[in-house]
Amino acid sequence: MDQTITTASMHRSEAWKRLRHSGDWRWYRRVARIRDLAAHDVGRGSETLMTFSRADLFRAARALATGRTSRALVVTGFYIPAASEPAAESDGPVGAVEICAALRAMGGDGWMVTDHWCRPVVSAAAKDAIPEDHVLIAPRDEGDFDSWMGSLRGLVRDHAIDTVIYIERVGPSRDGEPKNMRGMNIRQWTAPLSRLTELGLHTIGVGDGGNEIGMGRIDPLPIEAVVDHGVQIVCTVPTRELIIAGTSNWGGHALVCAMRAMGHDELDPFLDEAWHRDVLGAIVDAGGLDGVTLRNTPTVDGLSEDDYYATVRAMSVAAAR
Repeated sequence: MDQTITTASMHRSEAWKRLRHSGDWRWYRRVARIRDLAAHDVGRGSETLMTFSRADLFRAARALATGRTSRALVVTGFYIPAASEPAAESDGPVGAVEICAALRAMGGDGWMVTDHWCRPVVSAAAKDAIPEDHVLIAPRDEGDFDSWMGSLRGLVRDHAIDTVIYIERVGPSRDGEPKNMRGMNIRQWTAPLSRLTELGLHTIGVGDGGNEIGMGRIDPLPIEAVVDHGVQIVCTVPTRELIIAGTSNWGGHALVCAMRAMGHDELDPFLDEAWHRDVLGAIVDAGGLDGVTLRNTPTVDGLSEDDYYATVRAMSVAAAR
């Protein structure tokens, strides 16, 4: 037997032993159920890809929700330049604002981060959930990005921010360019927010299609095998944990549900379907688009409202049991 495989198996075995002998084990099965619901495949191989980061939802939720509650930068916004009326898509901002609001409810804090092109949609999503000064906008011109990063470092220091969470945020592929699911280079409309990994903070990625920041956490071969244009679009930037879901909003909700399953009943408002409908409605009012149909409708990734909210409800039920 290959020594590398043997060693890796031993390490996994030891990790499971430590988990089972800790108090954290009581949460694992419920979080695993939430993870499996979030990974429901909508046609991009999420159920397969999730198996390569199977324990990461649990690890990410535990890091955020136990001990000192985290303060996080939550990065989102995926611009669709090919639409008849270009705008950011609806997948990502709902989950991002939910995470920020959940951290604040637990006594931590969250700042949403996006860029010039996605600002209208992301700001609308955040409007009634977090303070206006907690929405940070990267500059349009790359020449101004370094100075903006400098100011961001000051914010991180002054507020003891410890985590960066990426949710449905496109990142560099093998040739260094960010590409959408159709293989189109969208660097012209995408600020280099993958550089927030340079801050040296704990990082979490949430994605659904292989081209999002965080996907570098797993081997690219499965993404190339199950995702259309996977070879061209796969993101090379890793995060410490990676949550793979059928839609990234589901991944964000899974993270909040996992923290609720760990005993944070102050997160109950985010289990309500109506909360999610309200945020999605604000996104649509601001011009947000369904990322698959490219239409300005209160839908996500081409799913019917019934199918989309059925998974949201199922995760909420699993969290509250």
